[in-house]
Amino acid sequence: MAESRRRKPGRPKRVGPPRETVVALKGSVEWKSWLDQFAAHCRLGLADTIEQSLLCYAGERGYSRPPKR
Repeated sequence: MAESRRRKPGRPKRVGPPRETVVALKGSVEWKSWLDQFAAHCRLGLADTIEQSLLCYAGERGYSRPPKR
């Protein structure tokens, strides 16, 4: 009986154009702790917390919505 080919573990390759790092932030230990706690309060990861915060801020300023990340 032929042995079936196993799928490689890990995330499948992304379809579409490549993505790149957009922002990297540095801050104090206290600021990072605050951000982690805020993200946990929102039940989101850091990237989603920052993305939603930017959406809210842009909306308050009357700026257009961003394209899909």
